[in-house]
Amino acid sequence: MNNMELIITAEAYNDINSISDYILKDNIQISKSVVDELFNTLYTLTEFPNIGKYKYGIKDNSVKIFIHKKQYLIAYKIVGNSLIVLRILTNYQDIFAVLN
Repeated sequence: MNNMELIITAEAYNDINSISDYILKDNIQISKSVVDELFNTLYTLTEFPNIGKYKYGIKDNSVKIFIHKKQYLIAYKIVGNSLIVLRILTNYQDIFAVLN
């Protein structure tokens, strides 16, 4: 299977920056590692886009959620041959409030 095109929204980039900035307060190495892992996961999703699950309660029923390391929720949708990353949230954020 060909990899899908990865499109990361401005909101998702802002989420990554916020996550990085929060961790950066304590440890620059861990911050870099977490960001690298998130991007690796995003590219893995382009190879296996169906590993995410639909979440009951999200109004846009085309949005899938993938949980990265039990801590980050990656919200994305598939449009044609593109995987569009909508948001990357921590498990402390209300996914329904953010996505609905």
